[in-house]
Amino acid sequence: MPGHTDHKPLGPSEPKGPAQDFFEFCKEEKDRRRNSGEPFDEESFDAAVGLARRKLQALAGEGVR
Repeated sequence: MPGHTDHKPLGPSEPKGPAQDFFEFCKEEKDRRRNSGEPFDEESFDAAVGLARRKLQALAGEGVR
């Protein structure tokens, strides 16, 4: 959510730059969908975000930005 301020400091394996923006968007989108009143498969959403995180971390480990 815009203005949301309970962010923790990033650790060495946390995304930075555009990846961080993407995961912040995912967090906001999850909240929005959860509160929309529409059906929402939270488990699948979390799995997709987790897959994206692992792929981005692997690319970061290879020096790809």
